[in-house]
Amino acid sequence: MKKNIVLLLTIFAFSLSSAYSQDNVHLDKAIQEVAEYLDTRLPAKTVVAVLNVKSDNQALSSYIIGELVNVIINRGNLIPVDRENLSVIQGELQFHLSGDVSDETAQSIGKILGAQTIISGEIIPMSNKLYRLEIKAISVETAAIQGTVNKNIQIDKKLKAITAGAESFPISIGGGARVGGSFTEGTHEETGRTGIGGLMRDYTITETTSKSELDIGGFIFFDLKYAQINASIYNGSGKGRWSWTKDYNKIIPTENDNSTNNFSALLLDIGILAKYPFYLNNITLFPALGAAYQLWLQHTENGKKTPGDLSANNALWLKVGGGIDYRLTRSLFLRGELLWAAKLPSKNDRSDSFKYFTHSPSAYVGVGYVVNGKN
Repeated sequence: MKKNIVLLLTIFAFSLSSAYSQDNVHLDKAIQEVAEYLDTRLPAKTVVAVLNVKSDNQALSSYIIGELVNVIINRGNLIPVDRENLSVIQGELQFHLSGDVSDETAQSIGKILGAQTIISGEIIPMSNKLYRLEIKAISVETAAIQGTVNKNIQIDKKLKAITAGAESFPISIGGGARVGGSFTEGTHEETGRTGIGGLMRDYTITETTSKSELDIGGFIFFDLKYAQINASIYNGSGKGRWSWTKDYNKIIPTENDNSTNNFSALLLDIGILAKYPFYLNNITLFPALGAAYQLWLQHTENGKKTPGDLSANNALWLKVGGGIDYRLTRSLFLRGELLWAAKLPSKNDRSDSFKYFTHSPSAYVGVGYVVNGKN
């Protein structure tokens, strides 16, 4: 029985592997299969215009369009419009081969070119090893979709060579809301002796201070694919606790003292994150590592505003975490980030006898817009 199960699992895994390898093809093979599909969907001798292939890489778009036109010519079933005419229209209407062209605009261009069918598409990075090519044919006369075909394309040496030196570094901007907190623990300890003659006693004084803070505010970002520059302004409010203990090694009763206080601070963070994107269809995942400099703009304690210069509280934070982008349209996306940060001692911290450790988890949710997705 166990042998049969193992055999079935092996066959199933082999089938999945075979199906996967069959579904993913090289770029030139995908273009050939697209042309074959169009031959089955369009009447013979249909005049077609291969208009555009949306992409973040101009060289890749141009290659796909050029090769698809060449394959259509060689097959002889469809009639492509003269590419020189397409170049003239492209210059007059200022649309790009790798840009986004609406169906209505495509229809208008098709009529100008004398085409009966417009062919357009998009090539999307699915992962570091895979692209997805989507092609559709639209009737110029009725705007009806005459056919759609999708192909998964392996990223091989040729595809890398086509895109080499023309890699896209899309620029995006955006912003949203920030929610987080910070937690500080500080300790100070000293020892001594007190008393007279034979009544001398050793003692240990231990002081502890802690702060817990809730941060709420907003952030903006400027994204360069592998780097993100960001700024956030937020209000942090919470409670601080202080305790003092003098211990005589249990010979004399321990002395204690403690207090609490409420505080709030208006803070500004300016930082940079290095990140590496992983593309998964409409989702992009990225780990991130970086730093931010925190500026204290205002501080109140127990309802009283702290006067004077607050710059001695400014500090550098080291950050690590990651994020996710979910593409809503070609240019619009949602962004979420989770980061954990550790604070390096500020000037005030370094001048204090306490040993501090401050850390901060934070979450960011916002909307971004791709300003430039091409070279």
